[in-house]
Amino acid sequence: MFRQLISTAIAAIILALMSCAPAGYQKTDTDAVPTLAMATQTWQQATVTALPAVEDLMKQADAQIAIRNWDVASEKLERALRMSPDYAPAWSRLSRIALSKADPARAIQMAKRSNSHAGNSVDLKLLNWQFIRDASEMQGDIEGVQNANKAIYILQNL
Repeated sequence: MFRQLISTAIAAIILALMSCAPAGYQKTDTDAVPTLAMATQTWQQATVTALPAVEDLMKQADAQIAIRNWDVASEKLERALRMSPDYAPAWSRLSRIALSKADPARAIQMAKRSNSHAGNSVDLKLLNWQFIRDASEMQGDIEGVQNANKAIYILQNL
């Protein structure tokens, strides 16, 4: 019963936030929680030239993510980041894993780290802001959800 009450409250909050969106804002398919397939496609498109060892670790991590083996995928990503600490797609993957493990604070931290290294990759930044929004929802952080929705709106209109 408590979960149902929380779910209803979150739905009401999201509807209220959507009514506070910038003028002309309409909810789109990209506002939905990114599926694993959508995220993987964005990560692969955002992949910049990396060291061959990093690229190999990304492939290994993606294979583990596909089968939801979060711990092994995280280990591969962390190894890659030791070699290339500014590799934005790896940070984004760690954010997605944190969401899957119900660790919203870590998801936000990893998504922000990814955005700080994402350069001109609008799609990667958009994906990261969707992760931030989803994590903020998990935390019940209305302001965080609203800020993420604004960032998503801006990125969608670039």
